[in-house]
Amino acid sequence: MSAAAGGPGGLPKGLPDGLPAARSQFEQTLEGFRVQGRVIHALLLRELQTRFGRGHLGFLWLFLEPLLLASAIGLLKSLLSPGGTGTVPTFLFVVVGYAPYFAFRAIINRATTAFQANMTLMYHRQVRLLDIMLARNLLEMAAVTCVLLLVIAGTSWITGFAPHNLPTMVFGLLLLFGFANGLALLVAAGAARWEVVDRIVHPVTYISLPFSGALFALHYMPRHFRELLLWNPQVHVHEMMRDGMFGDLIPAYYNVPYLLGWVLVLNLLGMAAVRAVRTRLEF
Repeated sequence: MSAAAGGPGGLPKGLPDGLPAARSQFEQTLEGFRVQGRVIHALLLRELQTRFGRGHLGFLWLFLEPLLLASAIGLLKSLLSPGGTGTVPTFLFVVVGYAPYFAFRAIINRATTAFQANMTLMYHRQVRLLDIMLARNLLEMAAVTCVLLLVIAGTSWITGFAPHNLPTMVFGLLLLFGFANGLALLVAAGAARWEVVDRIVHPVTYISLPFSGALFALHYMPRHFRELLLWNPQVHVHEMMRDGMFGDLIPAYYNVPYLLGWVLVLNLLGMAAVRAVRTRLEF
């Protein structure tokens, strides 16, 4: 009876008419993603031109700065601690820790001026505040990822020391990006609302280095210090990176669900803060 009362093939009436509308909605959503992808790509190119277009080495400084800093710290640590950390090369240990921290610090510090430096772009309907932040942050992460690839490939070629689990390292970098992106959204919104945020953020990122886990492994820390440091989500990122690089050579301590929770909460709060502060910005 229901089949007779329905449309062709026994389908309920109205369903075939709804399918084109559903496909149209899907195509509109897909086209929206394509537009935002083109916007972010254009913002990336603009950021490169603005920051490095007139320099002698151009955009190469984007990669040379973290490479030189991480290498200098790694060499210094190697000279001061010639014994290293067991079977792990000291230079590689330091670079794998400091390079991601460099990206984290750069993302947070540059967030304070992100909106003011790109205010004129907001006259374009397709450009959103989130696009500006995402383009800047992707640029920093891309630079540090290239530095890590270069150092790891060079070390593997010279010493034969290859990463233990490359997917773990990649996942750790993605979590680092998510964590830093969420904090950067909050910092950018705070700096747009209160000028004092710009002055506080920079020293705080430098002070946080000794507590970030970038230059030490929890395995060598006393248990009570280890338990305290594990409250810091950034420590989990660096432990995860070292686990992917060195494996069982340095036992790692990290909790992926705990870190994912921080990433999710920070990004949700950051997006809400950016949306709230938008009305206070003068375009």
